[in-house]
Amino acid sequence: MMKAASLLLVSTLLACGDNAATTTNPRSNADTFGGGPPGGTLVVLADREPDQLNPLTYNSAPALQAVHLMFRALARRDSTLSGYAPDLARAWTLENDSTLVISLRNDVLWHDSTRVTADDVVFTIEMQKDVATGSPRQSDVAPVRSAVARDSFTIAVTLERASVYTVNALLEVVPVPKHLLQNVTATDMKNAPFNRAPVGNGFYRFGSWTAGQDLTLEVNNAVPEGRASIERIVMRFIPDINAAMTEVLTGGGDLIPKLPATQKQNVASSGSAKVYGAKRVRPAWIAWNVRRAPFDDVRVRRALLMGIDRDALAKGLFGEIGEAALSPIPSVLREHSASAKPIPFDTTAAKKLLAEAGWTDTNKDGIVEKGGKPLRFEVDFISSDQTRQDVLVAIQSMLKRIGADMVPRAYESTAWVQRLREGSFAGSLWGWGWGPGVVGPNANMIFHSRSAPPNGPNFAGASNPQIDALIERVLSTADSAQARATWTQLEQLMIDDAVYVPIYMDPELIAVHARFQGVKMRGIEWWEDVPYWSVDPAQALPRDRMK
Repeated sequence: MMKAASLLLVSTLLACGDNAATTTNPRSNADTFGGGPPGGTLVVLADREPDQLNPLTYNSAPALQAVHLMFRALARRDSTLSGYAPDLARAWTLENDSTLVISLRNDVLWHDSTRVTADDVVFTIEMQKDVATGSPRQSDVAPVRSAVARDSFTIAVTLERASVYTVNALLEVVPVPKHLLQNVTATDMKNAPFNRAPVGNGFYRFGSWTAGQDLTLEVNNAVPEGRASIERIVMRFIPDINAAMTEVLTGGGDLIPKLPATQKQNVASSGSAKVYGAKRVRPAWIAWNVRRAPFDDVRVRRALLMGIDRDALAKGLFGEIGEAALSPIPSVLREHSASAKPIPFDTTAAKKLLAEAGWTDTNKDGIVEKGGKPLRFEVDFISSDQTRQDVLVAIQSMLKRIGADMVPRAYESTAWVQRLREGSFAGSLWGWGWGPGVVGPNANMIFHSRSAPPNGPNFAGASNPQIDALIERVLSTADSAQARATWTQLEQLMIDDAVYVPIYMDPELIAVHARFQGVKMRGIEWWEDVPYWSVDPAQALPRDRMK
C-alpha cells in the first residue's frame, strides 16, 4: 500500500498529465500551430556554432536550441515554470511507489516517415543512462532501474525513487530514433554521423550545416497539431555582438538570443526590431576551482564575494533592469527561500577574513600575500561576451580594495570550455540556466560531489558532505513540507560555501525583428515560443518568399 506522501505525488502527476492532455493549440486563422500565415525565414544570430546535434550527447547552448526545434521531448514545461504539459507523451501516471507509466502519442513520425514508438524511448533512456555514452544529461535518467515497452506506445519505467523531481527530469528526456542509432555503440555515440545530420520528429527538420557559417532547419509539414508558420530557420554563427547588432538593425538578421543590456535602447528605438524579456532563471556566477589554493579555503572564497558590490555592479552595467544575484537559486523559482541570507558586501569583513586565512599586505604594495605569494589570480570568460568582460573589469577594480589582484582572461569559446572540463582554471565566469521543473536534478549536476568531471558539470569540484546529503533528500522526498524545509537548508549552505558565487541575473533580453507576429516569450527560452510565431505578409522581406 502506498504511503500518504506517495499518494500525494501520484495525484500531482495525474493532474499534470490529464489536465495538460486536454490543452489545445491556439490555431485560429490558418492551418498552422499558431494560427499565423505560413511562410517566412527566421535568421538567428548565434554567438557560436553547435558542437553537435544529437539529443544524447550535445553540450552547448546553440545545440540545445537547434535540438529542441528538431526533436520533441516527452513533455514540455508549462507557463507556471513548475508543471509539465504533454508533448511526445500524452499522459503519465505512477502505477505504484516506483513505476511510472508513460503513454505516447501514436501519430508522431520521425522525419524519415518512421513512426515514433515506445522502443525509441526505451532505447534513449538506456543509452542516456549508460556512462559510456557520456551524456551531459545522464543524471536525468540515473534513478531509472529499468524501462520496458509494454506495447508500441506504452513504457513502464521503474525508478529507484519516485519524487516529483525524478519524474520531471524523466519527462525532459528527448527521444532519438532507435532504427537509426541502434548499431552505434555507447562509446561511439559522440562521434556518430547522425550528430551532424540528425533525423528528428519536431516542428523543424534538419536542412543543412555549413561548418563555420550556418545551420538551416526546414519546417516539418507532418506535425499532427499543425505545422509551424515560419518556413525555415537559419542559424548564422556570428561571435561578434557588434556584427550581430549591425545585422539585426539593417535587416540582415532577425534574432539575437542574448542581447546585451547596453544595446537594449538601440534596438528598441530602431523601429526595425523589438526587445523581449524572458523569465530570469539564469544567474551569472564565478566558479572557483576548489581543487586549487587559495580557493580551497572557504574564508578566501567568502572574502572575495564580500568585496563585490553586486547591487552597484548590476545597476551600473544594466541600468534599471539590473538585478543582483544574491543566491545561486533564482528568486522566481519555488525552491528559493525568502529567508535566505546572502553574503553581504562588506570590505572591512572581507579584509578580516583574508587576514584570518593568513593573507596580509606585508610589503605595502596594496596586494595581500601569504608565504611570499600575492593573492593574484585569473578569471576566465568567453572572449566574444562583452558583458562578462565589462563585469570582470568592474570586479577587478572592486577586489583591489581588499588587496586581491584579479585578472580577467579571455578565451575563445572552445578553449574556454576545454579549460572548464580539464579543471585548468582558477576562476571562471559563466551562467547556469536552472530548469524550473528540475531544480533538484540541476542542483545534483552542479553542487553534488559525484558530478565533478568526468561524471558531470561540477567543474569547480564542489564537495560538501552536508550539501550532498541535502541534495539526496530533496531528490527522494515526496513530502512537500519536508522538501521546503530541506531546500531552505540547502540554499543557505550553497550560499555560505561560496564555490559558485552568484553575481548578477542575466537580463534575459532577446531582440526579434519587428515583422514577426505572436512573439510573447511564454517560457524561458526563445525556441520554446517559435512555433507560435509568423511573419506579417505586409512586412515580408525577399528571404521570406524563398521556396
